[in-house]
Amino acid sequence: MSEQMTPNPLRSLTRKLRSDPRYMAYVLDAYRRQESLSDEDLAETLGILPELVVRLEMCLRPNADSPLFPEQVSELADFSLTDEAQLAGILRQVDSLEKLAEHPGAEAEVETRDDVRLGLNLSGLLAAARDREDDAGVDVPTDAPPAAGGSAADEGPAEDD
Repeated sequence: MSEQMTPNPLRSLTRKLRSDPRYMAYVLDAYRRQESLSDEDLAETLGILPELVVRLEMCLRPNADSPLFPEQVSELADFSLTDEAQLAGILRQVDSLEKLAEHPGAEAEVETRDDVRLGLNLSGLLAAARDREDDAGVDVPTDAPPAAGGSAADEGPAEDD
């Protein structure tokens, strides 16, 4: 019981790191805000204890453009006992929305500079994409041109010569 009453000094540090894009605290805070999650909801989403979220938040953020990205994500997942694929998905979602927020004209759609930095003005875009996937029950590429002569399902299985 006294353990719950004692404030965690690392938690106050990670709150400060939320403003520094070099750290996972920033990424997880951006994801938390994009998905409207509480700290407890985030821990549940990651399938880990809140103490392990704090541990993850103190880590440096992997660079999604680096060839070492998969290895770095694997190390983070091992260190925090979370799912590697889910962690990579969170990193890519935050990175994608940040890049979209940098697009000209995106700044005019939000009220504060912090919202632009976190990509919050575009989070509905991702939710709409997820809704479309859920409605159809399958992944539907929206930018892929139709196959010549009909769909791949109409052609039957490919035969080897």
